[in-house]
Amino acid sequence: MTKIVRYDYCMKNASDQPTIALIVTRQSGEPVLAETLTSAEEILELEMAMIDRDPEPLRRVEVYRKKQASEDEEFADFVEGLLSQPFVKPDVQEHAVQWFKSRAKIEAYQKAEDDASRVIAQYAFKIYSSDPNRTDFMLAGPRAKVRIKVIDLNLSQCRNAA
Repeated sequence: MTKIVRYDYCMKNASDQPTIALIVTRQSGEPVLAETLTSAEEILELEMAMIDRDPEPLRRVEVYRKKQASEDEEFADFVEGLLSQPFVKPDVQEHAVQWFKSRAKIEAYQKAEDDASRVIAQYAFKIYSSDPNRTDFMLAGPRAKVRIKVIDLNLSQCRNAA
């Protein structure tokens, strides 16, 4: 049942605006930006951990990331294995080479996206710091809109304890 809910959630949000979640903790009562999430799946993992009242919800995101990285590496090893086999058809080898080229382009794109997300997150955090009531808002530029969602782990843990 959970997988269906997650699938529906991801499919529903796939057409929505991109979202950057600012994960905030508190030090001496002041907000501190602890983490930035840009993946709908990672945001969902965090929200599910909070619903489950997990005392360390960010750990669930870390576990999810490690699982994804492991699966990606496993598939890359499989493709590399195909390339090293002399009996594999040339067209299959060509597809494997194209996959590696695509993977390199995707990684470069993701790095650029991560850099942009960090800049946006820092700006959004300044907005939140000046007005802590702004926990769900849009930032818009000439060609793009991004939803900013602030998740204060300390506040959610206080609500869960009550």
